[in-house]
Amino acid sequence: MATLHTVLLVDDEATIRDGLKHMIRWEQAGFRLLGEAANGQEALTKIKELQPNIVITDLKMPQIDGIQLTTIIQQQYPEVHFLVLSSYDDFHYVSQSFKNGALDYLLKPTLTPASLLATLDKISSKITHQQGSVSEQAPIQEALNRYLAGYEEDLDTLDAYFTRPHDTHNYCLLYTNLSYFHANQQLFHALKEFTESDRSLQALPFRTSNHDAGLLIGFPENHDFLVQLRGCIAKLTYTESEAFFSLSTPFHTIDQLRPVFLRLKEKSRGQHFFYKRQRLVLETELFPYIASERFDTKKFLRALLDNNFLLGITRIEEYFNEMILSNVDPVFLKQQAGSIFYTLLSRLEEEFPNEATFSRIKNTFLREVATVRYLEDFSDLLLTTIEEIRQQLTPLSPLDEDDLLVAIQRFIQDNYTKSLSLSELADTFHFSYTYLSAFLSAKLKMSFSDYLKNIRLDKAKELLVQSDFNLSEISEAVGYSDISYFSRIFKKEFQMTPSKYRRMNQL
Repeated sequence: MATLHTVLLVDDEATIRDGLKHMIRWEQAGFRLLGEAANGQEALTKIKELQPNIVITDLKMPQIDGIQLTTIIQQQYPEVHFLVLSSYDDFHYVSQSFKNGALDYLLKPTLTPASLLATLDKISSKITHQQGSVSEQAPIQEALNRYLAGYEEDLDTLDAYFTRPHDTHNYCLLYTNLSYFHANQQLFHALKEFTESDRSLQALPFRTSNHDAGLLIGFPENHDFLVQLRGCIAKLTYTESEAFFSLSTPFHTIDQLRPVFLRLKEKSRGQHFFYKRQRLVLETELFPYIASERFDTKKFLRALLDNNFLLGITRIEEYFNEMILSNVDPVFLKQQAGSIFYTLLSRLEEEFPNEATFSRIKNTFLREVATVRYLEDFSDLLLTTIEEIRQQLTPLSPLDEDDLLVAIQRFIQDNYTKSLSLSELADTFHFSYTYLSAFLSAKLKMSFSDYLKNIRLDKAKELLVQSDFNLSEISEAVGYSDISYFSRIFKKEFQMTPSKYRRMNQL
C-alpha cells in the first residue's frame, strides 16, 4: 500500500477548516489529515508534535499570521511543504509566501475539490521524487560518511555517482562542524538547496560520527559556483548565525578525497574565531597557526609581588597586543588570557581584601573569556577588563611619579658612560618600554635619547675645559665609542667643533 502524505489545516475561520475537511476524500486521494489549527501559534505546536508532510495555511490570522508561519516553517522545518489560501486582495502576502518557499496558492473564492486535489497531487509528486532521490543516495552517502570517518570503502561506486566526463571532472569539499549549528536539518536543507540551484553540479552531503559535515561537490572545468554557494549560506545564517564553512582547493581524483578532508579539517580548526563576518572561507584564506610568543612570567610576577600592579597590567597589554596580531591558536590564546588575568586579579584580591570589585571582575572575565567566539570580541573583552581594573586600582595604589623620576635620573647619571638604552632602563625599573617612554617624555619634556645626549654633551664640555684628555678619551668617557659621531653631534648642538670649544673656553 502506498504511503499517505500527511496534512495539517491552518485557518482562523472554523467554517473554512470544516469546508476543507469535507471537500475531498482525503485517504482515497493519498493523503491523511493529521489535525487543524486556528492560528499560526497553534500551528507551530501541532507541526512540532505531528510532523506533517504538508501544511495548508491561511495568510491573514491573529497572533502569528501566515507569512510569519511560512517563514518559521522554512527556517525550522525545511522538510515540510506548504501551500497558502488567499483572497483576491492578498497579492502582496502571496508574493511573500512564495519567497518563503510556498509551492502553490489557492484562491478561497474559487476553490474547488478538483483544484485542491490537483495542487495536492503536484506537491505529492515533489515529495515522492525527493524521497526517491534520498533513497537512491542513501547507500552512496553512507559509504562517503564511512570513508571520511576512516573506514575502507570501494571508491568506484562513489566515483561512478559523479558522472562527469574524465576531462572535465573536478571536486571540491565543503566542510563545516555541526557544533556551529542549533538545528542540523537547517544545514542540510541549505546544502540541498545549493545542490538543486545548478544542474551542472553534482553534490553529495556527508556527516560523520565526529560531527564533521558538508558536501562533496563535482563540477565541470572552469565552473564558478561560489556565487550560488555564498547565497545559500547567507540565507542559512538568518537562522544559524554561527554557521562557518571552509572550501577546499579543487582536486581531480576521488582517491585524493580523504587526504583533502583531513587537511581541510585540521586547517579549519578554530578558524571561525578570526572571521566574525565571513561565513565561507576558502582553504587558501585559512590562517596557519604559528608558535606563540612566550609570556615573561618572571617579570610579571615580580611586578605583582612588588605591588607594581600598573606595570603588571602594562606587561599584559604588550603581550596580548603581540598575540592578537599573530596567528595563534584560539584555544591557547584564551587559556593564556584566563591564566594571566586569574593571577593578576587573585593578587589584587589578596592585596585589597575589602574591595569586592576585583572578585566580580575575575569571575566575569573567566566566564566570558571561556565562551568568547571571535577575535574581535576577545580583544574588546581584554580592553574593557583592563580599563575597569585600572579605574579601580588607580585610587588604591597611586604611583609616586616624582620619586620614580628622581631614581631614573640618578641611574642615568651613574650610567651615561655606558651604552645605555631605554630598553635597559625599562628592564631595570620593571616598566614596559612604551610606558617608560611616555612617562619620561611627559616629565622631562623631551625624549629619553635627547635627555641622555644632553647629559653626555654637558659632561663633554666640562672635560674639554677642565681636563687634559684628548678628544678620543673624552668621547669614550661620555659614552661615545665613535669620535667622528661624537664630534658631529657636538657641532650640531653647539655650532662649533669640540676642539674649537676647548680653545675658546680654556684659560
